[in-house]
Amino acid sequence: MSETLTELQSAWMQKVLEHQENLRDLIANYHPAMNQPKKNLPITAPNAERACEVVRESIRVKEPQNPLERWDKAVKEKNIPEIDSLLNGAWFGVPESTSCWGIPGFKEAVDLMDDPPYERGDYDDDSAA
Repeated sequence: MSETLTELQSAWMQKVLEHQENLRDLIANYHPAMNQPKKNLPITAPNAERACEVVRESIRVKEPQNPLERWDKAVKEKNIPEIDSLLNGAWFGVPESTSCWGIPGFKEAVDLMDDPPYERGDYDDDSAA
C-alpha cells in the first residue's frame, strides 16, 4: 500500500479509526486464528454454519499469525487490504446467527467490507499477509 491514500481510501480509513476499538474486539473474539473464538450465539442458519466452519478452518491454516498483532500493524501502516482481510476473517468467524448484528463492531465491519476502497483483485493473495 502506498503511503499516499486516495480520498476514498482516507475516508475508509477514517471509518476504521472511528470504530477501531470495536473492530479490534470483533477480531479478538471471532477471527478463526484466535485460540478460542467465541461461539456464544444461537445458530439460526445451521447449513451456513457448517459451510462457514470449512472456511474458518482454511483461515486458521492459511493465516496462523496472531490477528491482533496483524491488526495493530495494519492500522498503523494504513494497510487497507490487510485490514479488509482481517475483518473478512472475523466475519466468517461469527456464528451464523441473526443475533450477530448485536455484536459491537459487526455492522461497521460489514459496511467497510461492502465498500472497500480498492479492487480486491488488484492484490495478490499474499499481499495482505
